Amino acid sequence: MRRHQIPQKQIDIMRRQFIRGDETGYRIAKKLGISTVTSWRYMTEFKRIKAAYPEKLNNMKFFMPEEPKQHRMTPLYVQFLRVLPRLLADEVPGVKAKPVWRKYRKLYPEGYAYLPFTELFYIWIKENDVPGKPKIIQSLPEKDLKVLKKWKHSAIRRNWQIATTLLMALETSCYKDITDKTEATFQTIKSWISTYEEKGLSAFALSKHKIFPTVIKRMKLRAGKVIKLLHESPKMHGLNRTSWTITALAETYEKAYAEKISWGQISYTLKQNGYRFKKSRDMLTSQDPKFREKINRLQNVLRRLKKDEKFFSIDEYGPVGVKIKGGRMLKKKNEDYQIPDKQKHKGVVICTAALELSTNQVTHFYSTRKNTFETMKLVEVLISKYSDQRRIFLCWDNVSWHRSNILLAFIKEHNNESRPLVVPMPLPSSAQFLNVIESVFGGLARAVIHNSNYEGLEDCKAAIDRHFMERNEYFKNHPKRAGNKIWGKEPVAPRFCETQKCRDRRAMRGADQK
Repeated sequence: MRRHQIPQKQIDIMRRQFIRGDETGYRIAKKLGISTVTSWRYMTEFKRIKAAYPEKLNNMKFFMPEEPKQHRMTPLYVQFLRVLPRLLADEVPGVKAKPVWRKYRKLYPEGYAYLPFTELFYIWIKENDVPGKPKIIQSLPEKDLKVLKKWKHSAIRRNWQIATTLLMALETSCYKDITDKTEATFQTIKSWISTYEEKGLSAFALSKHKIFPTVIKRMKLRAGKVIKLLHESPKMHGLNRTSWTITALAETYEKAYAEKISWGQISYTLKQNGYRFKKSRDMLTSQDPKFREKINRLQNVLRRLKKDEKFFSIDEYGPVGVKIKGGRMLKKKNEDYQIPDKQKHKGVVICTAALELSTNQVTHFYSTRKNTFETMKLVEVLISKYSDQRRIFLCWDNVSWHRSNILLAFIKEHNNESRPLVVPMPLPSSAQFLNVIESVFGGLARAVIHNSNYEGLEDCKAAIDRHFMERNEYFKNHPKRAGNKIWGKEPVAPRFCETQKCRDRRAMRGADQK
């Protein structure tokens, strides 16, 4: 019965009607829009199922098994059946259809073409249980099977490939199936199988890697030099940093010992000697009801910023107490890194700064406290430095000294009398994480504040000055790369984006601490 001529859904409707006891074909035929002959045939089929397999009547996918349709005994087919056993008599087990068909066509040029011959050939092979090509491996001991099953679920790719090869060789005679599955070459597959047949699974055990004594000596010497550098301050080697990075170690190693060393060799040496970096997580959000309105205003200004306009991100870094600071540092796994809890600081640093987004230049000075007058002082510095501009936009946190009446009156008075025009652009409340200069402060903290122990206030200020000088010089020389190569490992690129988090608590650890 041809069951694929109408949708399965309609067949299921007829079957449910039959199960309910309604065997009338014309009513359901009218309802489904099919012929009464079709509905009658299906009802007859359901009756056969109910009589022979009553337990499967509710299985919508079950139908009466049908006998395979026999080929008509045409003269050509009778000729095929008579000659095929003779053609196979001289062939090896597992022969393919094509060489047999070629012999057949020589005997009977008017016989079957290749495609119908192939179909009939494999049907005849299956019906007559003709032995196929022997499997690549005839049997595997139970002990080896257990090991291979473990290897097949192993994370080691080589073990998985070997296990898959041997288990498939037990079930197939086709090397191509194995090469496709394991993605190994034919020669490799043959090698694995022959190795197993000769020596067993023990032959696949990897021999311990032997390192020459001269190489071991060289590695120990290199490790000693790296650890020696690690125990020294980066400032001893002319770096404006308070802790080592792998890149800084590699560069200093080459200068100190006149010997080439790669980033990977430094990393491997540190890992072998038990040194690790550790990290933590942080989350921030803003509850400002006008958050979207303020962000849209900022983005509109940035999109339409002209050549004679500048946009500044402004904030204060600190107060930072000048004392022994902690941070991330390469240490042995079991080696403590502690700093005194009670310390007498040698001074306090507050750095008031502005980051110009289009050129990535930082303008900064040091303040004694955070207040409106220090903010006014920064505005005056920016007005003087960028006097050739038509407008300057000042983006800052929504804190009291950034929105005081004194500051707003000062800006209004300036705008009435001279240029450039100053336009305040306050961020939403509690949105310090959107202030781009926070990212620059994070890079500053990681470079010169973390792990520091300055002799005094002036040393700390000198390190900060040098950091900003080098950063400004870099972005002057590489303006196109601004935002790709982030100076001093700043948390994010120095550009405004509402999806990024500029303030990184890990980087800022040490600020706001006296």
